[in-house]
Amino acid sequence: MIRFLLFPSHRSNAEKSFSAKGFKRLCQSALVLFIILLGQQASAQIEVDTWYSADRAINTPSPLGQLQLYTPLAPADGTPVTTWHDLVDYIGFNTLQHAVQHPNPLDYPNPWDHPTNPGFQHSFGNPPFLIPAGSIPGIPTLRRNQMNFNPSVEFDGSGNGQALHTRPISREEITVFIVFKARGRGNSANTQQLLYGGDIDNYHSSTTNLSLGVSDNSRFSVGRTWNGGSFFQSGAIDLQNLPTIGVFSRDVVQPLGTDDEILTTKVNGLPDINFVRHHPTSETDLYLFSRLGKHFNSNDSNRNLTGHIAEVLIADGVLTANSIQRIESYLAIKYGITLNSAGSLGSTVGNQGYQYLAANGAVIWDPAVDAAYRFDIAGLARDRYQDNIGGASPDLRYNLHQRIAKSENDEAIVTMSTDSNFSGDNLDQTRPEIDNTTWGATSLFSYLHNYLLWGNDHASLNSTNVELPPSGDITERISREWKIQKTVSPGGVTPITGVSVQVDLSGSDILTNPACGIQLMIDRDGDGDFTTGVIDYVTATSVVGTDAFFDNVDFEHLDVFTIGFGDFTDPTATDPDPIIVCDTVPAPDPNVVDDEDDNCAVLSVTHISDVSDGLSNPETITRTYRVTDTSGNTTDVTQIISLYTSPEAGAPTDMDICEGDANTYDLNAQLAGADAGGTWTDVNDAFGNGANSVVPDPANMDFSALGDGSYGFTYTVASTGACPDDTATVSVNINNIPIINVDLSSDPTTCGGSDGSISLIFGNVPNGNHDIFH
Repeated sequence: MIRFLLFPSHRSNAEKSFSAKGFKRLCQSALVLFIILLGQQASAQIEVDTWYSADRAINTPSPLGQLQLYTPLAPADGTPVTTWHDLVDYIGFNTLQHAVQHPNPLDYPNPWDHPTNPGFQHSFGNPPFLIPAGSIPGIPTLRRNQMNFNPSVEFDGSGNGQALHTRPISREEITVFIVFKARGRGNSANTQQLLYGGDIDNYHSSTTNLSLGVSDNSRFSVGRTWNGGSFFQSGAIDLQNLPTIGVFSRDVVQPLGTDDEILTTKVNGLPDINFVRHHPTSETDLYLFSRLGKHFNSNDSNRNLTGHIAEVLIADGVLTANSIQRIESYLAIKYGITLNSAGSLGSTVGNQGYQYLAANGAVIWDPAVDAAYRFDIAGLARDRYQDNIGGASPDLRYNLHQRIAKSENDEAIVTMSTDSNFSGDNLDQTRPEIDNTTWGATSLFSYLHNYLLWGNDHASLNSTNVELPPSGDITERISREWKIQKTVSPGGVTPITGVSVQVDLSGSDILTNPACGIQLMIDRDGDGDFTTGVIDYVTATSVVGTDAFFDNVDFEHLDVFTIGFGDFTDPTATDPDPIIVCDTVPAPDPNVVDDEDDNCAVLSVTHISDVSDGLSNPETITRTYRVTDTSGNTTDVTQIISLYTSPEAGAPTDMDICEGDANTYDLNAQLAGADAGGTWTDVNDAFGNGANSVVPDPANMDFSALGDGSYGFTYTVASTGACPDDTATVSVNINNIPIINVDLSSDPTTCGGSDGSISLIFGNVPNGNHDIFH
């Protein structure tokens, strides 16, 4: 914004600040040149020239002019905040606006920007410097993961309170955005708990004081004080100590000389205060110093702010409704606040008409899409406002990268993240980034946007069997549903996918069912009727306590989701190892299925059937076992059994032959019932080829060369499968040639008589019965 250093006649040369009041007087006697300059100022560009954000630049400044950065990241939880650095940190006199701790009283006379000992010197007017009448405050504390996983600065109100002060550039017409959470107290300009501005005792001669605070009954309120008077207007909306986006505008009514200023406020999108203050001080600039957390003149601990401030943006003019809407949308998504356009707070009645806007003005949440899904709006997002330096559009500065989100409303139960880590905050740099370019990589300099937002219908969290998918997979579900609105810059930006979802089911009775069957149900046709269209399911990765977790979830624009129960996941098991058996098939044994598992629990493993292929040696039998879980889902596994028959070497019959017998014999004839194809071996090395040497021609055996003795010949039928070899041994007994001699004889004495005798001697006669003829 173009600024001019004007010197009204009633000021000393040390007074170098523009005053609307002084400008009015000057215009009464100004040259045409100043009228032209006035026209230039009236049309000058508005910009956010002060920006404090608790997620960065706490105690450490951001790199000069690098508004695209999200660093330096906020320090650890509990860090004392000595300097809250302004992110709009352009170099130059009268531009440094860091919020700093209270100076040493000895340094009060020093310039506010003194390099080592800054003070409260006034650059013009009287008194020459501020001597705060109030007690010296302490410093606030940084708190991580405070509002929708983002940090805030805590003013706990203890002792003398805590405060930081700054010397703002914007002290004429302004628009202030402040994100806070505080109960509030007080009912006047100087007793309300201070958010921004602050009252003093010894008023400055050329300015008036502004106090934005939280008054009795948790109202966002406006106070104005000056030498000899004060003004106070309490807001009408009870903020209920909830996170709040407060917006304040001061509009000096034109033409100058009317002595009117319009003071307006909004809270979480709702118009609140709209007051035209008519007073001679209405056109006077605001005081040179402003505080966060405590009035300059306060000694009352009840006036100390007790609460949190997360972010402050101050524009050097009155922003349009559209610009305010963009910043409110940005802050609402970042801090999990549900906006509303009229009536009651969105945290109570939902969003009944407020369109959320991207930085480029595109609608990213449209309540007209389906008015039922208006509660607990939150989202993952990446966006950046593109300043138009020197142009007609305002410079709003802000950037957004929300990688984990949950509505701050008490009844909100859904959290989403770009990864499965729900224990950290939004500053966790290990979380996957959200895409914001068209070339497959992310960029801090991109102005493209990417949003995944959700809101619910505020229905019951208890289970119902109404509106279940006709497949029968789901047996019950909670009544509440959520709708997705997903918006992305055209041209190739990769939409947000693969998110993790955490659902707090502590208020639902659906967890009386086994946790293993908890399902995220997604209605893909977007009509919110789970009896029609495509319904996709994501089984809970885990249920920890009452929190159900789902991973790698892909939502599309206008999807509707809810939580149901249905165990339609089959149990798992692998096929048992195949076995090879001999002669006999073992009885079924379910214990051979030894790795059965299920997302819930396995109820049983049972034998179903044995099916033979009808072949032999081997006969292949397919044995089936069935694994059944507690919900009746089944998985069949099979075991292959190869059945072999034992070989048969036959029943042997020994041979007895005479030594020198030249006949040939067939060993096979000595076996009864033998399987063909076996092998004969010479057990005793009868033929000199080695013990157990193979007999080459068992059907034509010539034993004539063998001497007296017993010789074994073994027939072996080789094993098949699991069966052992079978053997039969035939003993071939070689006997000497029998000898029969007459030892003594006598003839009968009479013809036909029987008194004769013959005495024989036998040798080498084989055992057995023999006939002898004489």
